[in-house]
Amino acid sequence: SNSVFAMNHPTRFMDTPVFIQLIRMKDSFYLWVGSQPSMNHLSLALMSNMDDLPCTTSIMGKDNDGFGSTFAQRLAKRTKLVAYVSYNLPPNREYLERFVQEKVVGLLVPKQAKAKEGASDKKMRKAMHEIEVDTRGLSLQSS
Repeated sequence: SNSVFAMNHPTRFMDTPVFIQLIRMKDSFYLWVGSQPSMNHLSLALMSNMDDLPCTTSIMGKDNDGFGSTFAQRLAKRTKLVAYVSYNLPPNREYLERFVQEKVVGLLVPKQAKAKEGASDKKMRKAMHEIEVDTRGLSLQSS
């Protein structure tokens, strides 16, 4: 159909508020992820007949750690749609990135996400438990 579907999905990961805005169009989608109202970077990814991996480019700003472009590429490959992705959360936070990826895939591809939900939740709980265990022995010291 030619309809446009828009959704706002607020959530939280540990101490970080995460806002997801998704606009789904006929052959593409626009995704904005952030904790504050800013748009520092926008990537575009789309499938090509020349390669199994989607082509990706930065349309706006600089992708400091490369996650925004990589995320756009993964989503374009998974959905076979043109992906416009603006990822505006702190860089280099692997568990946060994984959390956001699972949420977004669940919003974009609900049927497939539900089939994998149980295993993903177990992995996330285990990872979170490992973080909690690692940080229990830490204490702040002033110099």
